[in-house]
This record gives sequence, structure tokens and C-alpha cells, in this order.
Amino acid sequence: MIRLQKVAKVYDGGIVAVRDIDMNIRRGDFVFLVGPSGSGKSTIIRMCLREEKVTRGKIWVAGKDITKIPSWKVPYLRRTVGTVFQDFKLLPNKTVAENVAFALKVTGCPRSIVRNQVPKVLELVGLSAKADRYPRQLSGGEQQRVSIARAFVNRPPILLADEPTGNLDPATSVGIMRLLDRINRTGTTVVMATHDHAIVDAMRRRVVRLDRGKVVRDRLDSGYESADDLLEP
Repeated sequence: MIRLQKVAKVYDGGIVAVRDIDMNIRRGDFVFLVGPSGSGKSTIIRMCLREEKVTRGKIWVAGKDITKIPSWKVPYLRRTVGTVFQDFKLLPNKTVAENVAFALKVTGCPRSIVRNQVPKVLELVGLSAKADRYPRQLSGGEQQRVSIARAFVNRPPILLADEPTGNLDPATSVGIMRLLDRINRTGTTVVMATHDHAIVDAMRRRVVRLDRGKVVRDRLDSGYESADDLLEP
């Protein structure tokens, strides 16, 4: 579903963010990217979205070599990839339902599909009763649920999440992770960058540890003893 082959990213000034990474993420996987700040987690997420171009190497997303697609095709790539970030990126002048519907409308979905899908995804994230509220009327956890609903409303095969619990308290983070786990169980591949030790330990999924732009460990399920081993430099 996502494949990186000898991928490197060097920023202006010679700053190396990613060093010749090979990684293969299969359909339906749930993968954590962990490591200290500056290890390359967010850069990998951005390269998979073509927000950043690779310096060298190749990345395949949903069967397409995205290092070769022209810029005008990038929006079409992103329709197959849901994204969730630490800052919720909601439209403040639109209601919960309108924020979610917007993700469908920009792809040209018929109104009948919008009317059908939005209530379903709001039920999935537990916000049916707050469809008419505005982001300012929601808690941080609720705003992140709206963000997840918007990312998932068109049922993308891939969901990329960059520190989605970074601004949330531990109890709220648990609810967000249960939601992402539920989405993964529908068949969506989830890749999540995080610093959160407790989440990594609780989920017991594949964990790829990065350090200084390189993969230093890649373990599945209970193949590690503690998240401390994976998260600390």
C-alpha cells in the first residue's frame, strides 16, 4: 500500500532529514512511526502526501509512484489519502457537518452522496448530536474527531496521522486511538507518527523507530518489551 525505496530527503543548507530509508507498509496495516524530534517522522508523512519531494529514491502510494506524478495530479493523489494532524485544521465558519461535507464537495461528489455519507461518519466518530455546532463550541478531542471524520468520509484506503493526540490529554487520546483502531479494522491502512509512549504500548501494533533519519528498529505487535526502548534515543 505504501513503499519507500532508498528514500532520502536533504533540505537547503545540507540538513539531512531522511537517509536512504526502505519501508513496506501493507494493505490494512497499522504502523507507528516513533523516534525523537528531528528523526524524520513528519518528513516521511509529508513526502507520502507529496507536500515534500524526495531528494532521491522512490515512494509508491496506493500503487502509484508519486515521485513521478506531475504537480497537477497531486490533488488526485490526496483524495485517496486521509490526513489528520496535531492542529485540527477545521474551517471555523462551518459547522461540524459542513466541515465533513466539504471534504466530499471538493471532489465533486453528488449532493445525494454527501447527504448519505456525512451522517454515517458522524455516527462513527460519536458526534451525531453535535452536527450543527461550530468548532469553537467543541472540546479539543471533539475537534479532532471532526478532523478524523473529514479524513475518513470518502473512505480512503490510507490514513496518515501526524501527532494526532499531541494537543490532547491522556484520557481524550485514548478515545482518539480507539477511533483510529476502528477505522483501521474497516480495512484502511493507518500510519501514525507519535511521541506518546503510552499509546504505543497500549496498541501493540507494528512500530518503526527512526533516529537521525534512519530506520533503527522495526518490530511487529509484541516483538518489543517497552515503548521506552523504541521512543528514547
